[in-house]
Amino acid sequence: MTTLVTALFAEGRSDERFLPRIIQRTAADLLGQHSQRVVDVLEPTLLRPDESESRTDSILSVARKAAGYHILFVHADADAPTRHRAYAERIEPGLREIARVREQERVCSDLVPVIPIQAVEAWLLADGEALREVIGSDLSLHDLGIPPSVTRIEGLANPKQTLQEIVSRALANKPRRRRHLNLGELYEPLANQVSLSRLAQLTAFSHFTDDLTKTLASLGFYAPAVAA
Repeated sequence: MTTLVTALFAEGRSDERFLPRIIQRTAADLLGQHSQRVVDVLEPTLLRPDESESRTDSILSVARKAAGYHILFVHADADAPTRHRAYAERIEPGLREIARVREQERVCSDLVPVIPIQAVEAWLLADGEALREVIGSDLSLHDLGIPPSVTRIEGLANPKQTLQEIVSRALANKPRRRRHLNLGELYEPLANQVSLSRLAQLTAFSHFTDDLTKTLASLGFYAPAVAA
């Protein structure tokens, strides 16, 4: 059995509760579809740079720490309706630094960007049924205010605020003792329950899976089985 070993550099602690499991599930799903060998996909190891480093130096720092790993995932919320500026300003400079030093020192040079439109909370909104179940609400998706389509989700200027409003509606009619739900409590269970097929309808997630598919192929994980 082959093992896929990866690392993740995420922007925040909430992202660290959601993205590792999503990445692991997505990689396992892609390999299950395309690889002709059994691959054990480990959850990405969380790597953090020195807080005083610039964004570019941070990417290079975690690439050094991820030397020997197959893939380094680097997360950057778009904070915009498209991924282009985030990629150009918060991913590409780090890639150039990795390319500059890769011949002189050990670094993980296979980097896959993870760039949700606006913020990662848009991905938490992708599967309304999973979100309702995790919150524990009997209200309809409409009454909760969950966006009915992925187009609406990626059109939200502030998906985190939308998520908070959904939670507030869900808890409004609960007994007082059950009205408290920290938003951070949703990330890990949703990472396990959100439908990958629903996520796949998001433009940003589609970019992510395309980049991951190409990287896995370049690493030989999609190589055809050798005849006995």
